[in-house]
Amino acid sequence: MTETNAGEVRSYCRICAAACGIVVQVDGNRVLQVRGDAQHPESAGYTCPKGRALPQLHHHPERLDAPRIGTQTSSWPTVLDDLAARLARVVDEHGPHAVGAYFGTGLAYDTAGWAAANAWLAAIGSRRLFTPATVDNAPVLAAAEIVAGHPQANPVCDFERARLVLVVGSNPIVSHGYGTAMPDPVRRLRAVQAHGGRVWVLDPLRTETAAAADGHLMVRPGSDAVTLAWLLSERLAAGLSHHATAVTEPQARDRLADAVHPFTLDRVRDATGVDVEQLVALRDAVIAADGALALWCGTGVTMGRDGLVAELLRWALLALSSSLDTADGMHFHRGTLLAIRRLRSATAADADTAPTAPAGRPELRHWLGQDPCVALVDEIEAGAVRALVVAGANPITAFPQPDATRRALARLDTLGVADVTDNELTRAATHVLAVAGQLERADVPMQEQVLAHAGSRFTPAVVAVAPERRPAWWVFAQLAHRMTGRDLFGHSADELTDTDVLALVARRNRDDFDAALAAGPHGVRKPTEIGWVRDELRDGAPWAIAPDVLLARLAELDTRSQGRPNEARPGELRLVPRRRMRANNSVSDPVDPEREPLIVIHPDDAREAGVTNGDTVVVTSAHGHTSGVARVDDKVRAGVVSMSHGDAACSPGALVSAHDEIDELTGMPIASGVSVRLSGAMRASRSTPVSPT
Repeated sequence: MTETNAGEVRSYCRICAAACGIVVQVDGNRVLQVRGDAQHPESAGYTCPKGRALPQLHHHPERLDAPRIGTQTSSWPTVLDDLAARLARVVDEHGPHAVGAYFGTGLAYDTAGWAAANAWLAAIGSRRLFTPATVDNAPVLAAAEIVAGHPQANPVCDFERARLVLVVGSNPIVSHGYGTAMPDPVRRLRAVQAHGGRVWVLDPLRTETAAAADGHLMVRPGSDAVTLAWLLSERLAAGLSHHATAVTEPQARDRLADAVHPFTLDRVRDATGVDVEQLVALRDAVIAADGALALWCGTGVTMGRDGLVAELLRWALLALSSSLDTADGMHFHRGTLLAIRRLRSATAADADTAPTAPAGRPELRHWLGQDPCVALVDEIEAGAVRALVVAGANPITAFPQPDATRRALARLDTLGVADVTDNELTRAATHVLAVAGQLERADVPMQEQVLAHAGSRFTPAVVAVAPERRPAWWVFAQLAHRMTGRDLFGHSADELTDTDVLALVARRNRDDFDAALAAGPHGVRKPTEIGWVRDELRDGAPWAIAPDVLLARLAELDTRSQGRPNEARPGELRLVPRRRMRANNSVSDPVDPEREPLIVIHPDDAREAGVTNGDTVVVTSAHGHTSGVARVDDKVRAGVVSMSHGDAACSPGALVSAHDEIDELTGMPIASGVSVRLSGAMRASRSTPVSPT
């Protein structure tokens, strides 16, 4: 049962992977209030400001209420017929790969919608998929694939047992976890401290998480990998447990020891700008936590030059600390309804049909079933992508070089956008698809591997979907039927409900789905499994802690980190990302006090640039410029400029290149640690929005 009393419905929030339990007060189809569900076994009454703002988002003044062709409202049959015909024409004239898709965060928390969207793209024969994975977390996926044998193999923190939680370049009190979902993050960090564990943070910002930690190293941007390499060297020198030697190869340990040997305490002091005493205290805490270490890196690291190196070092440090897939260390969830399975080898048929690289960017690679986002503009300009369907995302606010993205989108033959609110992208679209919001649809979590505890849950729709909105799964099923004559789920979309589709998506685990359905938003919890990842995903082989790519990049890092490599030149600052409590990427809480774009700088840097609090300032890099309102705050390290992503008017993407210094393995652009300069009280020219095709 989901009703608690008249007018209240239990559900769980789908803004992020934390999936906090909520109680929604409704009056018919009017959403009045959201509060935390005190009876929820994971979140225990907690919900964040974004969750509490769901009523305002649901009734947003720019909420999309009906589909459109261009700017004209039309019927669903007319819009879908026209969009399908235009997409089919592109396929007939230029082949299926000329139709691309960008599926983003908004769709990633809509399990049925994500499944249908990807099934539609596969049904028409296109492999031109783009996702936020190559904007912010490709190093996480690549490292997991290299070390553990699967990109979704994700180590999760056990807050009840961890003796040390080391957070690098992440702010889980605001983001609610990166790799480990954290409902009520403050309570979880306090749980570590309550049983005698410690929390340490490496971050150039004194974030909410850093303020709550036992130790905070305010490191220079770009020094994280150097620090982790030194910690790994110290861990090896301190001696290893029997478990650590049993799950790693002697030759791999020797190669890794040689590779990290140059990263001495003096080298780390110079790179980080942190006192030796603080570094030694961190080292001692890491070694003392042997067997119960938890460690993860966030977007402040993964979006930087050495994101992949840092992620690979994280895995190696966990393995050599006897803290990977162990009872007291970080463990893994295989998933309940959507369990991960060993990757199959590519077949000859795959090799014949899959593009190996984007046509417009042959130096990049097609990886994990998708192309890097930095290639999309070039693909459009080269004529390789002529139509694009976007769902739950906005490339203008997410990609580097937003003006170039705008110009490229305006060249498309067709731009279909599925979203819940009107925005710059929907106003530029040839077809607008008004889809159901989270309170209007049933759901199960798709990101089961990152949940705090193994298991799953189910929520029905809280309110009925508005008359002219449709679930995203229905939209893509209708497109597939019109373009291919086939039904994605074996039945007409009009005959199915949200729950029917979710059951079909989870068909391999139908018993678990039935259990989750019966349990509702409070869900079912499964026992933690230990030791299965190496057994099943690596056939019992040791962890791959010393892959060639890590050794090669450590050699490069060794060369770059000699001297004081992260020390800025006069007038030069480093750009780092920042999470906002009331914003989730480009989606802001309507009552967000920081809705005005903010550029946060240290008082010393403000004085140097002649800037005072509230001035409009210009930030310039080698790749472009952007402007916003300055906030002078000593919570950022001197020499750092902090900006949040997702605001088209003040986009850090304007400071990032889609061509220079792209990671060749992951396709990720360098968006953290970028060299920038600050100039005072003036306004930069604002970008011109794209016009509908």
